[in-house]
Amino acid sequence: MRSARFMRYSRRVARERTIAALNRLARQAGGSAFRLVPPDGVAIDFGKGEPAFTLRAHRPSGLDALASLDALTIAHAYMDGDLDIEGDLLAAFSYQERLGDFHPAIYLWRRVKPILLGRPRVNPAWIALHYDAQNAQLHAAESIWHTYTPGVYCSDDEALESGADRKLALAFEALRLEPGQRLLEVGCGWGGMLRYSAQRGVQVTGLTLSRLQKEYVEQRIMEEQLLAEVRYQDFFTFQPTERFDAISMMGVIEDLSDYRTVMRLLSRWLKPGGRTYLDFAAERKRFDTHSFVTKHIWPGTFRMVFMPEFMEAVRESPFELMRVDNDRRNYHLWARGMYERWMRNRARITAEHGERLWRTFLLLFATVAATMDRRSHTATAYRVVLELPSDSDGEFRATKRVAAVDRARSVLRAVRDRLLSLWPTRDRGSS
Repeated sequence: MRSARFMRYSRRVARERTIAALNRLARQAGGSAFRLVPPDGVAIDFGKGEPAFTLRAHRPSGLDALASLDALTIAHAYMDGDLDIEGDLLAAFSYQERLGDFHPAIYLWRRVKPILLGRPRVNPAWIALHYDAQNAQLHAAESIWHTYTPGVYCSDDEALESGADRKLALAFEALRLEPGQRLLEVGCGWGGMLRYSAQRGVQVTGLTLSRLQKEYVEQRIMEEQLLAEVRYQDFFTFQPTERFDAISMMGVIEDLSDYRTVMRLLSRWLKPGGRTYLDFAAERKRFDTHSFVTKHIWPGTFRMVFMPEFMEAVRESPFELMRVDNDRRNYHLWARGMYERWMRNRARITAEHGERLWRTFLLLFATVAATMDRRSHTATAYRVVLELPSDSDGEFRATKRVAAVDRARSVLRAVRDRLLSLWPTRDRGSS
């Protein structure tokens, strides 16, 4: 009897604590009205007007997660099925900016691990976490090129396929590619730009750290009889035997994140007069990756591009900045389209890959769509074209302080790599 009374009391306290937390959130954020349905089924509304979405807590742990107002805790409750979000998920995720996300252990380990072990030792497992998910993402991607980055859309309701075709055409034109030239496609994904270029007579080399993507692209190359190859290869250990006419990096530099090293390698691999195309998501803060993304989507050093740091690396390099286009609206429309397709294909995806994977990627697509539609515009995206002038001296012009730091880092990396060479590694990302 006493135990039953205690349980009822605990549930009432949890319910009241959650209501108080959500009241604070609704007042501070000023977003769409929403509804909470606790395990007892008695609904409570927050905000003014008709609720745009419903938070349905199936168990007390779902209430506890909501009461925490912590983004990662709420994500885990949703992934575990303790909590459901019904209705307009994009309206729900507009509240994310007001949630807490303080998880220093996750943040510190993602920074320290590559320093201790080196990027080539950790990159394969990091990339595989997201891109070796049984190719489940293809259920949401556009159906022609299977691109996994934003297209370029003429209207808010244009199909993902049309936007992808337009984006690939713009990138191909920006790189000034012609039949017989050689293109390096870094992070080739499921082969969108690789196939588009190879079908137009360009010889393409694609790099990936996803075994499943490599198999998929190789199959398409064989079926379409394309002059192309795909390598299982880490960016930082790639050593081509000759230079390329152009380089494409779609949605890749967020994973690389060391902009100065990237610029140095690109300048070695590109022929004078050649161009590099990049597109990427960007953030106003230098390190602002959500813990959910680091833990479950893109672990390690993944971060949205910090433009001042990126532009400083370009300024120090021999590259010339030829073009910058804001891509934020395209990014929102692409993520929204992926989210809508993922929702429509729920039955098939859960049958093939399980409920938890469906919920995990739904969180990703909905979060990205909402993030790129914030009124604060703290997150955005860009398309960038760089050119290595044909008459460039190829010199990098870093400040003395930056040059000294780079030399120190090189020495420390050499010492680390020498020590690590005493222990075998399973996979360094090269084949």
